[in-house]
Amino acid sequence: MAEDIKKLFESVIKTPRNDGRVIYKIKNIDYNSRPFVKLFSLSSPEAKEKFLKELGLKNKRIKNKWKRVEKENAHKIIDYLLSRDMAYDFELDTKPMANRLSSYFFDQFTPEAQFYTNGEFNEERGFFALGSWISITNSVFDTGVLVVDQRKIGILWAEDND
Repeated sequence: MAEDIKKLFESVIKTPRNDGRVIYKIKNIDYNSRPFVKLFSLSSPEAKEKFLKELGLKNKRIKNKWKRVEKENAHKIIDYLLSRDMAYDFELDTKPMANRLSSYFFDQFTPEAQFYTNGEFNEERGFFALGSWISITNSVFDTGVLVVDQRKIGILWAEDND
């Protein structure tokens, strides 16, 4: 069963969006790497920026501007990015699986993990949507969740264009 959800997750992550993509990466913290360990703490902005830079993302744009969110809101954000196109607000084929895939992503981290995002979200009239954000890609729209625990740092992010 776990292998089935892992395969499903990997296939969804690789599925092209209308005009965008999903970025997914989890990295183990290498405690033998002195520079990274010096930077690392659960709330260290430097560790987040270093991780983004390794992925080729725009780490300087969001420097010290991450918004910490509770796990419940982090789930909503991942459900949203796996369910909707941000540019045209249409439902994606992955919507029926979004909650299950979101849970799979978060299960990769310890209960002490901390969750960060780049945006503000609106929950008006029962809809959850991206309101404002600090872009970390070259796309018009992008958001997601960066997760940090004592052993791993990871990201699940989507970008869309109009």
